[in-house]
Amino acid sequence: MSVRKTIVSLAAISIFTFLSGCGSSSHTATAPPSGGFTDSNFNGTYVFSFAGTDITSSNSADSASFFAAAGALKADGNGNLTGTVDLNDPELAAALSAKTNVFTGVAASGTYKVTSDGRGSGSITVSINGTNVPLGLDFVLASNSGGLITRFDQYGTGSGTLDLQASGIGQSNLVGSYTFGVNGTDSSGNPLGAVGSITLDSSGNATGTEDLNDNGSSKNLVDLALASPSALTVGSGASGTLNLSASAGSLSSLTFDVWVIDATHLKLIETDANAVLAGDAFVSTGQTAFPSGNLVFTMTGGNATTAPLAAGGLLTSSGGAITTGLQDANIGGTIESAPSITGSYSSTGGRTDLSLIGIYNIAGGDIASGTFEFAAYPYNGGVELLEIDSAGAGDGVLSGIAYAQTSTSLAASSGYGLNLTGAYYSSSGSEEVDMIAEFATDSSGGLSGLYDVNNEGTLISDYSLGSGASYANNSNGRGSISIPNLQTNSNNSLVGSLGLTFYTVDSSTAVFIETDASGQITTGTLELQSTPSASSSVARPRVVVTRPLFRPHSAIGKKN
Repeated sequence: MSVRKTIVSLAAISIFTFLSGCGSSSHTATAPPSGGFTDSNFNGTYVFSFAGTDITSSNSADSASFFAAAGALKADGNGNLTGTVDLNDPELAAALSAKTNVFTGVAASGTYKVTSDGRGSGSITVSINGTNVPLGLDFVLASNSGGLITRFDQYGTGSGTLDLQASGIGQSNLVGSYTFGVNGTDSSGNPLGAVGSITLDSSGNATGTEDLNDNGSSKNLVDLALASPSALTVGSGASGTLNLSASAGSLSSLTFDVWVIDATHLKLIETDANAVLAGDAFVSTGQTAFPSGNLVFTMTGGNATTAPLAAGGLLTSSGGAITTGLQDANIGGTIESAPSITGSYSSTGGRTDLSLIGIYNIAGGDIASGTFEFAAYPYNGGVELLEIDSAGAGDGVLSGIAYAQTSTSLAASSGYGLNLTGAYYSSSGSEEVDMIAEFATDSSGGLSGLYDVNNEGTLISDYSLGSGASYANNSNGRGSISIPNLQTNSNNSLVGSLGLTFYTVDSSTAVFIETDASGQITTGTLELQSTPSASSSVARPRVVVTRPLFRPHSAIGKKN
C-alpha cells in the first residue's frame, strides 16, 4: 500500500481543511451482523492515543519524525468533539520553529461521522504557537466503549486505540502495582523501548524496576531500581503525570503525562526532551510470576539501519520452562518460520528474565535465529516484553506483549474491526502505512467489508476488501486471513493483496502480523464488534497496537 507523493508545504497547514472523503469510492457501508452503528454510539469521554510518522514539510529535505499523541476527547453523540491533547512531535516543532517538541494540555475541537459498519471519520484542530493544526481521525468502533484509531491526514499517519473513560477515577483508585511498556525513539531518532513495574502508595510515590533498550543496546540499562522522586500523581479529569528516575545515563529521568482510562489501564506519553515514547500501563497487583499455560504474542523490532521486523506466535509455559512454541516473522519483507520454540524463565518480584530459544530476530545487522533474552513484566492478562541481550552494532530493539490465550477461533457470522500498522520497506526507502477496516465473517470461511488507509499522507477511504477474501481457524488459535483482490487505485498501487497470520487471544480479540511477500512489515489487531446500544457499558479487552520500530526517514515518495 505504498505510494509516490508530493508533500504539501508547511504554509498550507493553516488553511488545510480535512476532507474525510478524500479518495473515496462509491461503496456503501454495511452494518455487521450484530447491528448497525450511528453517531450516537460514539458518546462520552474517550481516552485516545496514536503514534507514527509525522511528514510535515519543515525544510527542503522533506524530513520526517516519529511522533506521539494522546489525550481525552468528548463526543456528544451528534457529531461534535471537544477535548485536550498532548503532542510529542519533533517534526511539527521544527515546522513551527517551536522551542520544544512537546505540547501539552492543548485544547481541541472538531467533528466526526460514524457509518453503519462502525467506521468513523472526522478531525480535530489544535492551536500551537498561533497556528491551527488539524489532525484527521479515522476509527472503527468495537462497541460504544471504544475501538481502534488512526491519524488520517496528509501531514502524518499513526495508529492506536480509543477507550471510554470511567468516571470518578482519582489518586485513591490507583494504589497498587502496574506494569508499563513504552516505545518510540531516543533524542537522536533511534528506536527505544522501556518496560517495568511500579508499585504506588496512597500518595502516588512509586517504587519498582525498569529495563531499557536503546537502538539495540541494553548495556547498563537492565533491572534498574526506581528511585525518588519516582511518582504518579493524578488530578482532576483523570489525568496526571508519571516520573521515572533510575541510573540510566541520559535516560535517567523520564516524565510522562498520564491519561487514565480506568483503574486497570493508563495511557502514557513522554513530555520531556529525552525521547519520544508512548505506551500503556496495566494493573498488575498480585501478578508477580510469569503466567503458566498457553500464550499468544506479537513483537516488533528494528534499529537505525536495518529493516523493521514483525513477529507473532504461540508459547506454552509451565514451571519455569517454555515447553513448546512457534514463531512467524516478517523481516524486511522476508518471511521466516520457527516451528519449534523452547525456553526458560525465572521471576524475582514482578520481573521475569525470559530466554527464548530458536526465534528469529535482528542481530549483527542481519536476520538471525538463535537464543534471545527478554525482560518480562506480567500484568493481569498479559506480559510486557523487551529484548535486553542486545549490546552490539547492528542489534535491534525487539518488544511486544504476550497475552493469556482463552480462545482459539474467530467467530462466524460476526463483525470485526481491524487496525493494521507498519511500513512498506525497500532498499530505496520506507514509509509508514496505517489501515482501518471492518469486515463480516460468514459460516463458510468468507469475509467481506471496507477499508480506509493512510499511506504516509495519501488517503483513500471506503474501498472494498474485494472478492475471494477468506479466513481459516486452526485448533491452536493460529489462523490466516487472505485478501487476494484488495481494491486499489493510483494512490494504493503497490499492494493489491494481503496475507495475514492471526493468533486468537480470547473470544473478542486476535492479533496478527502480515506474512505475504509484498514488502510490507505490519502488525495489527482484530476486535469483535458488540451489538450497539444506547449505553456505553461494554467491557473492552486491554489491547495494545504495536508497530515495527523503524526509524522514520525520507519516504520513497519524497525522493521525487
